[in-house]
Amino acid sequence: MSKLVVNKESCCGCGCCEATCEAVFKLDDDGKACVKDAGKVEENKKLVQDAVNSCPTGAIELTEE
Repeated sequence: MSKLVVNKESCCGCGCCEATCEAVFKLDDDGKACVKDAGKVEENKKLVQDAVNSCPTGAIELTEE
């Protein structure tokens, strides 16, 4: 099972993650990324990994538990 964490302090709010995988990520009211639906991480794992790789500040972490 994968664990997905967004570090809001590192997030610059560019929206790359949301654009890459809208099923899992969204920009919150503070303009920073957050996990919209953790239950969809496994079924969208490739797109989630693409979002992790495209994050300009490295604010998204995907780990295996």
